[in-house]
Amino acid sequence: MRKMLNKKGFSLVELMIVVVIMGILIAVAIPLYGAITDNAKNKTCKNNVKVIQQNAANYYAMHSTTASVADLKAMFDNNKMPSCPWDGDDSDETDYTVTITATGNATVTCANASTEGHWS
Repeated sequence: MRKMLNKKGFSLVELMIVVVIMGILIAVAIPLYGAITDNAKNKTCKNNVKVIQQNAANYYAMHSTTASVADLKAMFDNNKMPSCPWDGDDSDETDYTVTITATGNATVTCANASTEGHWS
């Protein structure tokens, strides 16, 4: 009886319960992480589209003429358009499709976004 009282550690059943609980937590956390990263990418793309559209409107207000894509790129600090967050390739110049109307308004689409991520 004395040896049983000094026995320390966890039983196999207790360890299996912990493993099952950890598995459930991981199974819930992984999809949530994917949704959070997709949401962040969507917000980044929306904000980039707004910035490009504002730059096109500012260029038209300053110069009374529509901007070309090169003119818009020159308005950014690094002389290139913002990159789309889906591909991770900052050197890609085709991330956004920019169409500028005669009144200086710009329609911008994130080319690499998912179906629900196209904005103009």
